[in-house]
Amino acid sequence: MSETTWAYRLSAPYRFERVEIPVPSTVAEGELVVDLTAGAVCGSDLPFAKGALIPAGGPGQPGRPMHEVVGVVRASAHPDFVAGDRVVGWASNWDALCGVFVTHGDQVSKVRMDTSDALATVAQSVACLFTVFDRLGPLDGRSVGIIGVGPFGLMTAILAKHLGAGRIVGVDPLDRVADAEGLPFDDLIAKNSRIWAQDIADEDRPDIVIEMVGHQASTVADAMNAVAKHGTVVAFGVPDDDWYALPMRSFFRRNGTLVTGVTCHHRAMLEKAQDYLIDNPWFAERIVTDVVPIDQVEAAFAAACQPKPGQRKVVLSVP
Repeated sequence: MSETTWAYRLSAPYRFERVEIPVPSTVAEGELVVDLTAGAVCGSDLPFAKGALIPAGGPGQPGRPMHEVVGVVRASAHPDFVAGDRVVGWASNWDALCGVFVTHGDQVSKVRMDTSDALATVAQSVACLFTVFDRLGPLDGRSVGIIGVGPFGLMTAILAKHLGAGRIVGVDPLDRVADAEGLPFDDLIAKNSRIWAQDIADEDRPDIVIEMVGHQASTVADAMNAVAKHGTVVAFGVPDDDWYALPMRSFFRRNGTLVTGVTCHHRAMLEKAQDYLIDNPWFAERIVTDVVPIDQVEAAFAAACQPKPGQRKVVLSVP
């Protein structure tokens, strides 16, 4: 009889059921079999949990949706890893809500941080953000507006200042003052981004607006309407829709630049993220607020879907 492991699958929006699945016995060249020890709930997972998006292959697949992971290599078909290596990064199939999953070795790196598995998951988020900042190039004192001051918005402010940004403004309808205390925000605006974009004076327009809410066209449009002339808008995260209706005429007249994209050089960005987190061990402790046992997966996703002040990154922990 083949070995099995637990997994969770979506049976309905926000509803997960526990099932048993076979442990992978073979993997393709370059892949790893990994025992999950911790997984962070990402905003890109939430549309699937809500039922707004259906993963490739159909609904109800065991293990979906989760991709921000830390685990221990059980078996390796990649030359850079051996059984027993502790790794952090991506579950390449977004199906890591299970005891054992398969991922590509080029999408993880060995954990070098002296920290818990739950806190180590932050390296994947920071790797995504370093990808964005690499695309933006030198900040050199440029002003930055951040729409959405949740966990990614908070991390964005910290890294933007670290990389040389000037004035940083956060925009969020929730009261994020306590969350942002001590972080490099020059101003926090407790408004809907549409109101902010409509009311902003020309001299207050940021050189760069980073849209950190995701999952809808409206906040990207607000960013495009708020940015300064010759400015840059970053649409972060995975879009939910194939088509976005955006204010192209005004953005065109403003000579704006729209930046999108996914992380391609996963290992390089993970190593860069770990270098930063080793030098700044407080960072992950500030970002992760909720560590939830894996058997409370429904509660973890429900919390992530309903952001509130004081709640930042939600991580599922495996005993």
